[in-house]
Amino acid sequence: METALYDKDAGFFAVGRGPTGRSDFVTSPETGSLFGLIVANAIEKLWMEQGSPREFTVIEAGAGSGRLCREVLRSDRGFSSAINYITVERSEALRQVQEVTLGKFSNVSILADLPDSSTSGVIIANELLDNLAFDVAEFTTEGWAEVRVGLGSENVAGAGTPNFVEVLAPLDAEHRSLIPEFAARIGDRLPMQVGIVEWIARAAECIETGAIVIIDYAGNAEDLARRGGWLRTYRDHTRGSNPLMHPGESDVTSDVVLEPLRDAIVAAGFRIESETTQAEWLLGLGIDEEVASGEATWLAGAARGDLEALIGRSRATEAAILTDPEGLGGFTVIIARRE
Repeated sequence: METALYDKDAGFFAVGRGPTGRSDFVTSPETGSLFGLIVANAIEKLWMEQGSPREFTVIEAGAGSGRLCREVLRSDRGFSSAINYITVERSEALRQVQEVTLGKFSNVSILADLPDSSTSGVIIANELLDNLAFDVAEFTTEGWAEVRVGLGSENVAGAGTPNFVEVLAPLDAEHRSLIPEFAARIGDRLPMQVGIVEWIARAAECIETGAIVIIDYAGNAEDLARRGGWLRTYRDHTRGSNPLMHPGESDVTSDVVLEPLRDAIVAAGFRIESETTQAEWLLGLGIDEEVASGEATWLAGAARGDLEALIGRSRATEAAILTDPEGLGGFTVIIARRE
């Protein structure tokens, strides 16, 4: 998975796929400007709760095209003069997009990895954790086993195309610790998200005091094992069925298992302040008020048909998408703090 997504020459993100104009999926920031306005509300709240410091760092991990950063900085809130915004994006192609998107902002740094220094502020990870490398476990008659990738005896789909196959292997203690205890059934599968645990530990090194905001599709282990479908691929705007097909050409993603994520956050020295859905989080941050403000702007400027009025008119549509409980609104939002 690491190679298929992040190989510097042929990985899915290396060639500029992901949340951009030629995306195979749409994230909340790409629906319009509303999500960025609400995230700005959240950042301002966190900034004020830390005493409105003169310097405040926002680290956005997995920043994609830079759209969220742009909308936050456009919002012109009380923290605007204090903010130092760092976008972190592994894809060189997407970092080049950010250079264009964010070029006019002097308080933005574009990095390929999390910074080495520790600071006061907030880390935002919006739909990042689902793309971090994970392994797969299957429950068998002898307990949990690891599902590895092997090479079959014949090539498929033409000469030179590898025939990847699944191979069961014994599960080591590190991986077993990532599987919560529940009444598993034969054939149940779960992701073992080693990449998430490593990322949480690394992110914790960047924040001396402040918060981590995690937004992603997630679920408890037993729920994910029962319903299945947590491992997904997307290629050419279509959901795939086999993650071993088209490596480097497909996005590979998984629901986040909540129990080991919570454990990793606490082990890194943070306390979980809240865990809710994206819809509830956005409502608590004033999305209804922003929609009402947009409607007022539209009514005031409809006769002119100017851009500001049109943006205001679109907010109701954006809000419906962002709060849809069967879609983006059903995502889990975790706020964790370190004082």
